[in-house]
Amino acid sequence: MKKEFKTGDLVHIKKELPSYMSHFTCDKDAIVTKYLHNSCQSGSDWEHLYSLFIKGYGETSWYHNSNLTLIKHDQMQLLKRWKKEEEEEEKLKSDLDWIFSNGKKVLKSAHSATVSALAKGISCSNLWGSRGESFTYYQNAITVLAMAGPFLRVGDKAGWLNFCKEYKDRVSCAHKSLGEQEEENLKKEDNINLGKD
Repeated sequence: MKKEFKTGDLVHIKKELPSYMSHFTCDKDAIVTKYLHNSCQSGSDWEHLYSLFIKGYGETSWYHNSNLTLIKHDQMQLLKRWKKEEEEEEKLKSDLDWIFSNGKKVLKSAHSATVSALAKGISCSNLWGSRGESFTYYQNAITVLAMAGPFLRVGDKAGWLNFCKEYKDRVSCAHKSLGEQEEENLKKEDNINLGKD
């Protein structure tokens, strides 16, 4: 069975997806960025799987050909434009001045670039965790937004930056205290071991 879609094809993701894909983005236009492989679905029916660039959402994978409808072939220029628009949006929405000028809007629906910018303030550089799990991302994003919430509601960028400094100082102090405690424990162990000789 030959591939149904090619890299660069503009497609529409169907509005209704199977229940096991309930967390996937649907009813949006996208451009095929990669053919992944065949997958055996329900017995002998083979489905092709694709990675897509979804306008306004970025790149995502594991869409079956049956979830997609072709709009137009060869749309690589459109893909470049969408990616450029996404870069510009990420740049804007990661700017702390923009974030705190739009605090209430951010709390209703925060862009991932916004959450990352806020997380950097408290020295969190990887919201996804070691395995890249979306569940971990959402837990971390909710925590960051809860911490920043009081400052976002009133547009207090200076207050947030001060909070971040104090937070990092407390965490650094806690790590130092743990390190000192560990060092003391090692000394005690050495003394106990010396006494056994």
